Amino acid sequence: MFWPGLLLSLVPAALLNRPVGRLLRAHWVVGFVLLLGLGGVVVATLLPEAFELSEDAVRHCTVAGGRPRSPHELLHVRHIELKLATYAPVGFAAALAGTRRRRAVALAAAAVLPFAVSALQYAVPAIGRDCDVQDVWDGVQGVALGAALGLAAGPAVRAVRSRSRAV
Repeated sequence: MFWPGLLLSLVPAALLNRPVGRLLRAHWVVGFVLLLGLGGVVVATLLPEAFELSEDAVRHCTVAGGRPRSPHELLHVRHIELKLATYAPVGFAAALAGTRRRRAVALAAAAVLPFAVSALQYAVPAIGRDCDVQDVWDGVQGVALGAALGLAAGPAVRAVRSRSRAV
């Protein structure tokens, strides 16, 4: 259900990208990427499996064995790649916020996102998703990877944007 859900998240991303871009003091494309990334996180981590709420679910959270993944694991284990691809756009867009203060706030919020997702998974067992500390690590690494790419691309993006304003 990931791809249909992601397609549905195009609607709010298309409708709200300009206000979010203005809020971040960034181009509307940054707002679009952020909203689409958040939609991907919601679809991949918070929607009930097969859209059936579990009535007999119990709270469960796996806390053993959580650790940062090695670069080899990040690039060669299929489900980890999906987690990186889900969280990385959020970190990327947060790193492209227009001012330093907004960038810092957006990056802090993006870093907290994997923790919030696991807390919701624990708090609402009816969605049938168990929280897992390893998922938090994977999410944080995805946000960090996206943020690093965004921070590296930021000067070029801002230079292109300032040139397009001058014309």
